[in-house]
Amino acid sequence: MATFEELKTGLETAFDSDGAKGVEATIQINIENLTNFYVDINDGALNVEEGDHDNPGLSLTFDSEETMEKVFSGDQQAAMGAFMQGKVKFSGDMALGQKLGSVFKAPE
Repeated sequence: MATFEELKTGLETAFDSDGAKGVEATIQINIENLTNFYVDINDGALNVEEGDHDNPGLSLTFDSEETMEKVFSGDQQAAMGAFMQGKVKFSGDMALGQKLGSVFKAPE
């Protein structure tokens, strides 16, 4: 199991600041039996904080760390498969959720 710091580093590595230009959002991320944290995206900048945000635009709950990695990899098919299999629960702005593929990319 990854620590919060390892998850944070992974998101920072996958973050595409060019793809996030013009995006302003807060996303709450909960991984069952592991951790809760949120990401603030502000016009190409990323901030990741441990804990719960009071008013996120989108909340995602993952069944595992591996599922979260699939969704944030930029692989749209893997992300859609995770949603369709019920491995990810969401609430809030799904248009924001659809932008994740341009904001986070798998490291090359």
